[in-house]
Amino acid sequence: MNCCSLFLFVVLSLFGDQQKQFVSFNDTEVRISEEKEILIITLPFTIDEGYHIQAESETLNNLIATEISFEKNGSFDILYYKFSLTNYETVVLNEFSHRVLSDKVEVTLALKFKENKSKKGLGLNGELYYQACDDQRCFFPRSLAFNVAL
Repeated sequence: MNCCSLFLFVVLSLFGDQQKQFVSFNDTEVRISEEKEILIITLPFTIDEGYHIQAESETLNNLIATEISFEKNGSFDILYYKFSLTNYETVVLNEFSHRVLSDKVEVTLALKFKENKSKKGLGLNGELYYQACDDQRCFFPRSLAFNVAL
């Protein structure tokens, strides 16, 4: 490993986690309702103006689809989740058109607590994995961690 490679490795190691986020999690706008022992949770995200992120499906081969994942928890099961509010736009990239998400995105999920488990102090932890682009270029993928008190 030459000197330049070593320097680049050290710089990326020290500052790699400080990448700009193009999406924010709006924790004050989370909606939680209960229907027959099932919690319905809506997670709102805002995409910065002037940017878009790849859709959760139907992406071109060289682009990375948006994904959401949730940390496993022994106190509840996630029954389903879906991208419930999507502001799709069509973008043309090198003569190919594809769908992207812009402005606001919401993910709705349903979870059910396991029997004999206390709900006190529990939280839902997750991560939104996305690739942001502007009108000229796409950026390296980002991960946005979030948590919600239940």
